[in-house]
Amino acid sequence: MPKAQFLKAQWKNLVMVNYEVDPQVLDAYLPPGTMLDLWQGKALVSMVGFLFADTKVLGIKWPWHVNFEEVNLRFYVKHFNGTV
Repeated sequence: MPKAQFLKAQWKNLVMVNYEVDPQVLDAYLPPGTMLDLWQGKALVSMVGFLFADTKVLGIKWPWHVNFEEVNLRFYVKHFNGTV
């Protein structure tokens, strides 16, 4: 029997906005063992908005959670293993 996918959905009407922030603002939010992943020496934060459509969790369409808007605020990190 094939293993069920945890989450299956379509991402529609995707909007992504990136902006530069002072890296020190993000330091308090870094997960252990990570460091900021800079782009051209700049720390970026992204706001991503989209419509989740035809969403299923473990193959089930949950009432009121099939089609809905989603907004993510994210920044980028990379794993740091102690060497440069």
